[in-house]
Parts: sequence; structure tokens; C-alpha cells
Amino acid sequence: MRLLYALRFLTILPISYCKNESLEDVARSTIYYPFVGLLIGGFLYGAALALAYLFPVFPWAVLMLSLWVIVTGGLHLDGVSDLADGLGGGQNREEKLAIMKDSRVGAFGAISLIIILLIKLSMISELSVDHSRRAFLLAPIGGRSILLILIHFFPSARPGGLGDFFRPYSTLKGIITGLVFSFGFGWLLFGVTGIIMLSAAFLAVVLLGVFISRVLGGLTGDVYGAAIEICEVLILTAAVFLQGLV
Repeated sequence: MRLLYALRFLTILPISYCKNESLEDVARSTIYYPFVGLLIGGFLYGAALALAYLFPVFPWAVLMLSLWVIVTGGLHLDGVSDLADGLGGGQNREEKLAIMKDSRVGAFGAISLIIILLIKLSMISELSVDHSRRAFLLAPIGGRSILLILIHFFPSARPGGLGDFFRPYSTLKGIITGLVFSFGFGWLLFGVTGIIMLSAAFLAVVLLGVFISRVLGGLTGDVYGAAIEICEVLILTAAVFLQGLV
């Protein structure tokens, strides 16, 4: 059941709510986040193989990015937008959090969405067929594994927020299990460079988390969503960079 809870939280899959769901099981489902990333990556991997035979590089890249957004329902991109609006528009912590809670998209949010989607698209289009398939597997795994670290080590910016819900059930054992899973796939897909890619992406997102936590007094669900997107972009960027070195 916990895997289903994780799938419902991180994807657009229509998994219905049960009457007597255990909130503790829902909160403990974070350990399955890296596995959900693998499922998303597996879907992208298969789609990349099929579409590569039907379309030239750029249309193929656009379709792959579209599928990537669709399978997650754009939820994490919404986090990018809200975070950018909050950090760019508020004068103090309270104003920033209030702006992030507003469902409307402001100038900073719109610009951030354009930038992150353009970066993703450009990186996908530059990857070779072999590198792209492996990156499609690794990026979603890494993007969801970083949440295990953020949830455990950073406080919630809002009382009763997602951090307060998940954090009491986060354990070091769960974090280690998720990271071993993530780095294991990094090794299988890219060898030692996969370990380097994930380490660099995780470090960058954690440092960003430190900065955001100081500004907001903790992290929010929007930050979690933005962290997924940023981590995925960093892994794709590293894959393109390392491809050029081979």
C-alpha cells in the first residue's frame, strides 16, 4: 500500500483514496520515492525507444519533455513557479510564504518555468540515444531520492505543513536505503560517473535547501517539488557534459 501512496503523491496516476487509510503508512511511503522515480524513468525509457524511430531529434525531445511533465501532472513545476514567486516577490518571511500559497502565477514564476523547461529541453535534445535513455532512468530516481534528505534534515516552514507530516516517520535507515538504491542505479547506468553526477546534484540541492530554509524558516511542499525539478535538470546537464568528454 505504501508504494501506492507514493505513486499517488508523485504522479498523475488515478489512485483513489481508501476510507480507512493509515496516515502513518502514507507518511512512511517516502521510502518508496526512489522506486517511483524508477517507474517514471522506465516509462520515459520505453517512450524514448519508441519515439526515436518515429521522429527527428528535436520533435522527439519536445515529446519526451511533454510526457515527462504529463506523468507527474506538472505538480513539481508548480512548486518551481510558487517558490520563484515567493523568493522574488516577498519582502519578509511571512510575505514570501503567503505568495507561495497563492495559486496565481507571477512574473518570477513564469520566468522560472520557461527557464527550467528550456534547459531540460536543450539537454534532452543534445543527448545521444544511448545517453538519453540512461539519463531518463537516472534523473527521476535522483529527483525523488533527494526528497528523503530534505524531509529528514530540514524543518517545515509552516506548522502542520508537509514537512511536519512526513518528518516524524523519516528514518536514517530509510534515507540510506533510498540513497543506496539511487547510487546503485547510478553505478549500473553510468559507472563511477553516475556516482559523481548524483553526488554533485544532491550537494547542489542540499545547499539550495540550506539557503531557502534560512529565508523561509524551513521548507515547504513547493520547495520539495522545485527540488525534484532542479535535481533532474542538474543530472541531465551533467549527462550532457560528461557525454562531451567521452
